[in-house]
Amino acid sequence: MHILHIDMDAFFASAEQRDNPALRDRPVAVSGRPESRGVVATASYEARRYGVKSAMLMASAIKLCPDLMILPVNHNKYRKVFESIMGIFRSYTPLIEPISLDEAFLDVRGSEKLFGPAEVIGMAIQKRIKEELQLSASVGIGPNKFIAKLASDYQKPNGFT
Repeated sequence: MHILHIDMDAFFASAEQRDNPALRDRPVAVSGRPESRGVVATASYEARRYGVKSAMLMASAIKLCPDLMILPVNHNKYRKVFESIMGIFRSYTPLIEPISLDEAFLDVRGSEKLFGPAEVIGMAIQKRIKEELQLSASVGIGPNKFIAKLASDYQKPNGFT
């Protein structure tokens, strides 16, 4: 087992909640404007409890959660945060395949002699993301990308499988 899949939990919404304490513990959606047929880019876990999901039409999300806080997408912020996350990844392996601004595959086969088995590397990365960036990530480990991706989805948020 040498492949890690690291998926940031509700990344855009979590970054907004981290940076604005008034949004913490509140249902948040990052999206386009609701009147322009926008869709939810990311929903916080508080919003997900109401059934709000990514790719859902904003009109539907607002019906499910009338108190939903709707924030515009801030690509510059998310890109900067992901650059910091990539810096953490690079400190363990150069073999990184970003999938989007909130997830990546890491091949740690050549890193295990330096840092320990994949499980130790995955836990260290998850801990550093939490401590250094105050964000939550789910980590999946497997013999290939498919299994690692399934594993990271298994116990979200902040899962480790």
